[in-house]
Amino acid sequence: MRHIYTILSVALFSIMLFSACRKGEITGQSAPETQLSFEAINLSGPNRLNSSVKLSWFGTDLDGYVVAYEFSLDEVNWVFTTQQDSTFVFDIPAGQDSVDINFYVRAIDNDGLTDQTPAYLRVPLINTPPSAAFLDDRGPGDTAFIAATFFWNASDPDGNESLKDVQIKVNNGDWQSIDRNQNLITLLPDTSITTGEALSQIYYGTSTAAAPINLSGLRVNDSNRLYVRSIDIADAISLVDTSEVFYFRGKTPGVKTLWFSGHGESTTAEYKGYLNATSISYDLLNVGAQQGANMPKYFDPTVQLIFLQYKNAFLNLSATNYRNTVTGDEKPLIDYLAPVIQRFTDAGGNYFLTTLFTTTQDISEIRSVYPIDATVLSTIPSSQARIVTDSALVPLVNPTLPSLNPTSVEFGVVPMIASADAQNFYRAQITRFRGWNGSSDVVAAVRRRNSKISQVFFCLELHRFDKNAGEVEALIGDIFNNEFQ
Repeated sequence: MRHIYTILSVALFSIMLFSACRKGEITGQSAPETQLSFEAINLSGPNRLNSSVKLSWFGTDLDGYVVAYEFSLDEVNWVFTTQQDSTFVFDIPAGQDSVDINFYVRAIDNDGLTDQTPAYLRVPLINTPPSAAFLDDRGPGDTAFIAATFFWNASDPDGNESLKDVQIKVNNGDWQSIDRNQNLITLLPDTSITTGEALSQIYYGTSTAAAPINLSGLRVNDSNRLYVRSIDIADAISLVDTSEVFYFRGKTPGVKTLWFSGHGESTTAEYKGYLNATSISYDLLNVGAQQGANMPKYFDPTVQLIFLQYKNAFLNLSATNYRNTVTGDEKPLIDYLAPVIQRFTDAGGNYFLTTLFTTTQDISEIRSVYPIDATVLSTIPSSQARIVTDSALVPLVNPTLPSLNPTSVEFGVVPMIASADAQNFYRAQITRFRGWNGSSDVVAAVRRRNSKISQVFFCLELHRFDKNAGEVEALIGDIFNNEFQ
């Protein structure tokens, strides 16, 4: 038994001695080793990699552990990292379509020792030209008025990080570099130009602040094309993409009133008669024509910028829901216009708006913009507010304003409650059919700025209340000529 214990003791001592010596020999002596996941990339010709390449590496250390790495493209300048992989976007020299990149990486261990034989990989690269294109279904269509908005995309097969520049031009104008991170771009030419070429301001996204660049070449009251191209880090230029031809209709110099019509041709003609009778000079933006064929793709920024070129606006809007082909929304024009009107009035603009509320209309999106707090409905089913032909809309603020009489019986009238900062302007002489018990007969409200009326809002369509010739014209004329400043 003692003999066995002696043998075991000697063996154990030998193992301990061997381990101690081994550890003593390695400590402070062994640098780490580094390896790349690929030992070689044997590609040539068109099969080379694009300029965006993901590389990975790892290190080992016999007497400790690896804490970091350094990589280099020339074995002189090293970049420190604790990562074991990264995606690199390598530069391909301008004018060349291919290049070989030398890549080195070395591990650093916990004793601060660095691999003296870094891992190496030759990375064969080839550049692929980028691309750029307009989305024609998001362009201005066949006609643009005052502002033209476009949506473009650019990409690079080598990775979008390889894109260096995106440029646009109009007709024969000069190429202009634009922000390649802004896909939505709006052109607003000099509104004092009535014909010929005009310098255009550029707006990005939904901003109404112009970018610090201009674009030459757009022809006012004429046909135009817009071009786009992209350039990558190797100075390769994409094929040029061309927009659809569009006619650009400019603002009439000196005109201060924008007429925005949301009705069809026949009703628009009625409002044209009212405005012409008041001798108001205006520019017309007819959205309701041809069942909404001219529906703007972008109320923000396109319609925003259009409104901001005027001091006053007249709006006749139907209750029809219109579908926006870009957003997919389907709602009445008064909802689309709410942010436009908000910014317009914030900038000092005045407006006169006439529309029609329905019993199912949701005004939650507009109540903070227009001078209205709520619509008024009855709690009794099948009841209805009507305005018969011997009744009228009666002024509440200025008794010298005309009463407005309906040309026929108005069924299903939906009165309103004005917002707290507004003033009741007109009430309706309502016939309460089947016990209609609504709490208000107000059908128009106004807001003021510096004691003068600056916003007029009717929740009835005024062309239905022109039984007596000249009454609607007189009301519109008084507001535009005596109130709007």
